[in-house]
Amino acid sequence: MPTLIDPPSKGTVYCLLSATCYSVTNICLRQLAEIEADPAWVIFLKETTAVLIIGPWLLWQLSRGVRPTGQRRALLLLFIASLTVQLVANLSVQWALGIVGLAISLPIVFSTSLIGSAVIGSIVFHESLSTRSALAIIVVIFSIVLLSLGATELNGTSADTSSLFLSSLAIVAVSVCGIIYAYIGTAIRYAMSVGMSVLGTVFVVTCTGSLSLGALCLIRLGPAEILATDPTVLAWSIASGLCNVAAFSFITKGLQLTTLVHVNMLNSSQVAIGALAGIFLFHEPFNIWLLSGIVMIIVGIGLFGQPQVQHPDTILNDA
Repeated sequence: MPTLIDPPSKGTVYCLLSATCYSVTNICLRQLAEIEADPAWVIFLKETTAVLIIGPWLLWQLSRGVRPTGQRRALLLLFIASLTVQLVANLSVQWALGIVGLAISLPIVFSTSLIGSAVIGSIVFHESLSTRSALAIIVVIFSIVLLSLGATELNGTSADTSSLFLSSLAIVAVSVCGIIYAYIGTAIRYAMSVGMSVLGTVFVVTCTGSLSLGALCLIRLGPAEILATDPTVLAWSIASGLCNVAAFSFITKGLQLTTLVHVNMLNSSQVAIGALAGIFLFHEPFNIWLLSGIVMIIVGIGLFGQPQVQHPDTILNDA
């Protein structure tokens, strides 16, 4: 019996569901920044939620005789990348959400991650960088300049030097974080190329975050403060973790049913959703520079093409 919906259309639905869930995750994290919840504790709860969901699933697979594969080198690289993401990138982005908001942070992180992925992919995996992709990088860089000008103008009107400095620092921080996210994307890709499963890879990333941030929170906050966590913080953090796992599941399914470039294009819709959420849900200030920067980033993301691997046989030797 023929299916009513063809695989590419199903893939589109899964990708849109993924972008929606990722957007809800970002909204939850923005709400936690709004109530000034501790960034390390927030990310710990988010990652631990994922571990508690993925862990039993992995155990069930092990009970059925499915054994994880992969090289020690890949596992080590993935662990180092995960530690960098959890202790540097995730904490920095969560902090920046409380400084410059969702409408600025998310577009910059997303676009610099794409730039980083294109550059790293061309170096490590020998993927050709097309003229279209190079043009997209220029557009994205220009859009970040526009966003910076917008943030500077908004904070400059208050004549508050410390506020202007924090905004500039937050923009630099999220730009660097985008590159770090591109780095872990490369580590994940390499790990999967030598046999690690998608589920096992995600478990390593989230478990690293849970353990490292858990230890950090225990030292910084202490057991008493941890046990006295506001139920509101707990609820928003767990919600962000659940939505993040759902988004990952949907995008994984989407990758099986449609092309990579199509997935990236649809996933980029979360940039627009995040920007609108920041402005309308959290009443983040905006001006013509910010709006122009966000539009330019969306255009730049749309210009990115699908890279081509020129020397597939040398990937594992050079990575």
